Amino acid sequence: MTIAKSRVEPASTTTLEPVLVMTDVTKVYPGVRALDSISFDVRPGEVHALVGENGSGKSTLIKSASGVLTPEEGRVLIGGTELAGSGVRRARQLGLMVAYQDTSLVEDLTVRQNVELSFQSVGEAPPDDLDGLLARFDLPFGTGDTVRALGPGSRQLLEVAKAMAHNPLVLMLDEPTAALDMRYAEHLDGLVRTSRDEGTAIVYVSHRLPEVRRLADRVTVIRDGIIQGTFDSGNWEVDDIVEMMVGAPTALEFPARASRKGGAPERLRVAGLRGPGYGPVDITVTAGEIVGIAGAEGNGQREVLRGMIGIDRDAGDVSVDGAPIKRLSPPSALDAGISFQSGDRAAESVFLPLSVMANATTQLGSDAGPFGLALPGRLNSEFDSAKASLGIVAASAHQPISALSGGNAQKAVLARAALRQVKVLMLDEPTQGVDAKARLDIYSLIAETADSGVAVVINSSDSSELAGLCDRVVVMSKGVAIEELPAPTTEAAIVRSFVGAVDVDDESVTLPIGPSWLGRALGRVSGQIPVAMLLVLLALVSIYTGTQSEVFWTPQNLANLLLLTLPLAFVALGQQYVMVSGGLDISVGSTMSLTVVIASLVLPDLSPGTLLLAVPVLLITALVIGCLNAFLIEKLKVNAIVATVATMAIIAGLAIVLRPKPEGTIAPGLNSMFSLGIGFVPAPFIVLVVIAVGAEWWLQRRPAGLALRATGFDMESSRRVGQSVTRVRTVGLLVCSFGAVVGGIFLASQTGIGSNSVGAGYTLTCFAAVFLGGAVLTGGRGSFIGAILGALFLSLLNNVTPLLNIPDSTRQTIYGFILLIAVGTYAYAQRGRRRD
Repeated sequence: MTIAKSRVEPASTTTLEPVLVMTDVTKVYPGVRALDSISFDVRPGEVHALVGENGSGKSTLIKSASGVLTPEEGRVLIGGTELAGSGVRRARQLGLMVAYQDTSLVEDLTVRQNVELSFQSVGEAPPDDLDGLLARFDLPFGTGDTVRALGPGSRQLLEVAKAMAHNPLVLMLDEPTAALDMRYAEHLDGLVRTSRDEGTAIVYVSHRLPEVRRLADRVTVIRDGIIQGTFDSGNWEVDDIVEMMVGAPTALEFPARASRKGGAPERLRVAGLRGPGYGPVDITVTAGEIVGIAGAEGNGQREVLRGMIGIDRDAGDVSVDGAPIKRLSPPSALDAGISFQSGDRAAESVFLPLSVMANATTQLGSDAGPFGLALPGRLNSEFDSAKASLGIVAASAHQPISALSGGNAQKAVLARAALRQVKVLMLDEPTQGVDAKARLDIYSLIAETADSGVAVVINSSDSSELAGLCDRVVVMSKGVAIEELPAPTTEAAIVRSFVGAVDVDDESVTLPIGPSWLGRALGRVSGQIPVAMLLVLLALVSIYTGTQSEVFWTPQNLANLLLLTLPLAFVALGQQYVMVSGGLDISVGSTMSLTVVIASLVLPDLSPGTLLLAVPVLLITALVIGCLNAFLIEKLKVNAIVATVATMAIIAGLAIVLRPKPEGTIAPGLNSMFSLGIGFVPAPFIVLVVIAVGAEWWLQRRPAGLALRATGFDMESSRRVGQSVTRVRTVGLLVCSFGAVVGGIFLASQTGIGSNSVGAGYTLTCFAAVFLGGAVLTGGRGSFIGAILGALFLSLLNNVTPLLNIPDSTRQTIYGFILLIAVGTYAYAQRGRRRD
């Protein structure tokens, strides 16, 4: 759905009807009213800014407007149509797009695939000229680049461009410049103005009040879920807005520093540091000194900071208090007294499922307890101390950190350094995405830390922050330090330094160093590595066995091999599908056993009447098991392993009740029917190959396949673009159950008798097959062709071990070694792809 809009001049917006209207909206969480009778609107061609502290209700307002949350009271109208709890997809179809601060991008997909997913999720076909569409946003990357390879600033630009590409009626921007340096922030300003002038109604959430003053036609202040006031452009002062945000007068100044005496000992020395995209870099920091690292986005600042703890470092030495750190790595750097806090808070700094106390005390070390233990009493005591000194606002020490505001989550991260009593504190974007008051609290913490004798190194895209905090600022361009600015300095001087850095000697700059030639080669074809490896292994084992046994290449043996592959291959296809979606099913072995038992009860022959009964019974069996798993996992939110283990026990018990001992007859002609085919190749195996090839094409080329992979890679991002994640994962569990039942039918044809445990051995073997085929437990990856090749290879090992007189115990050991080698090679290829 493309919404046509005529150009609207900003001056005329007051005469237009609002296109987003929120009336008396109330959202309640246990113990707190996140929104309390909120009324808010935005008109076409207007930028309406929304400001407030972290935890004030801004994010809840955005989520309520965009369908992520359903308010208990009130109405949300988009373009005159009431949303009425219809969800994200409906809100997007009505024309409301959101660019989230922590993005809705699936990092393991390419830029192109993310934009295509955004369109397909709302039932729209992606534009034919997608490259041309994105070109008008002047993005500093290509459509074929993987999002994971982009820096935070580039990801934020892509998030905004993806939302704008829909030509939305309403555009909600959540802290769009939080990860951007001045150059890209100015570029985004231009995009926002262009979108506004084309008639888009824009809700602009930001903590940076100067940019709010530049862009906003109106500004609304929210505190504790209540609107404090709305002001027209220019009719407000920064001090007044901040006072309304925090509820009390606040001094908007950097903290006073203790006077520093000359001759302070050197605490950190970095010499000859080189790595991908930076170097050589030399930096020294004395005790009690704050050194800032500045530069335009993408000039190596972040990489240098990470290189100081051994991440992506190719050469160079780092010393603390004169002692070189041997075998530099994040653990050895921490042991030496360096505390590093990443700028990518959600991905690298916090452990979202864990409590705020667990996050704050994660680097406590031996102070947490003796012999590597973490004693609750000590953890509580240390956390209470940090909570009081840093002003962390949390309902409980055991509250998940994901429930905290950005400012409080950042304080919890900074508590690690305070509790460990480090020698060097390295901070990457310490105030990114935090409100004005939390920003000042963090400034005070940094100043107090430095005054206690800690050496502090800060990378920040906010040059005013560096000018106000730092004793020195090292300016970088093209990966090297080009200038050092002593305090006092100004934001303008810092910006002028890196903006004017056009004469850096390119020969002195280390070009980005990728992985080895082998890593690059593996990286380019990482998706095909499992399939290629399996083909090679199949060929090698077959050729060798053929030289040792005359029986191996006989048509009878080959036909038997393919028939024995069928049960495992079909269950592996189903398992592969559910694992791509991010789930798994441990009950498949019991499902196969139950299928054999049911076949022994309802399939004594192949007469039409028997088939009319047996087929529906088996289909219903698959449907019931799949729905039961889906209900437990998706509805009751039971862990997939726990849920499917429980289902496995129930199914196994039912099979025992139906067949306490092996008995009953399964249609004798069933195995003969499955043996028919072309030459020695059974017809069901041909069907299997066709299904696998078709499924692979669907997975890689069709919108539904892209949605399946996106769900497996990142469920939250998929939800945010309107995907029905529950539906996708439910279908995955149903497909897995159907695969297990089909595999059970082929197993029944081979056993010929009802046995309640005949399928038990297929559970782990099934996982081995899909892992060999490239699947991972985290979801998103795998190959249907790889899954059947994995099943064929494992069946081949079963076939050849008697021919080669290999004991069964040795065969099991071979299983394990081959699986480890295959998964290890695939993991290495993935690392190569990510670095490229």
